[in-house]
Amino acid sequence: MSDASIVTGAMCAALTGLGGVLALRSAQQGSYLRATRWAGLALIPIGLYLTGLATLARRVGSALTDWATDLAFGVRAWAGVAVLAVAISMLLLVRAVNARRAGAAAEAPPSLPGASGRPLPSPTEPGAARPAKAKPAKQSRSRRGDSGLGGEFAEIEEILKRRGI
Repeated sequence: MSDASIVTGAMCAALTGLGGVLALRSAQQGSYLRATRWAGLALIPIGLYLTGLATLARRVGSALTDWATDLAFGVRAWAGVAVLAVAISMLLLVRAVNARRAGAAAEAPPSLPGASGRPLPSPTEPGAARPAKAKPAKQSRSRRGDSGLGGEFAEIEEILKRRGI
């Protein structure tokens, strides 16, 4: 066993003992629920030590401390940070260029009918497309008597008004 493991075990045993004392004092005062809570909490540190999780947490904490120290004071680590910054900048640049290209393609004027080289059918032909009827312009909110429920309910409200509901 290493010295660090012995220290970890001693700390866990001390915490368990402290929790046991607090549980005993709570029981003497007649607060059995609080005593049970303290007893449960007191068993956690020794359980963590016996399963090896306390030692694992100590090792992880030590490794994180070493890493943070190397990051703060190491030239190699700062070179790595610079490389990561350049890589992320390049990826963001590519994303921005692709977004701009997609936006430019969406803004391009739609192709005109008949631009494909085929003549447009005359309106008298049986297969000719008929122009759509013009829709009436929407009234303003104040003229419609809109209750302010938003665009989602505007159609439903209009249907209910037509039916007299």
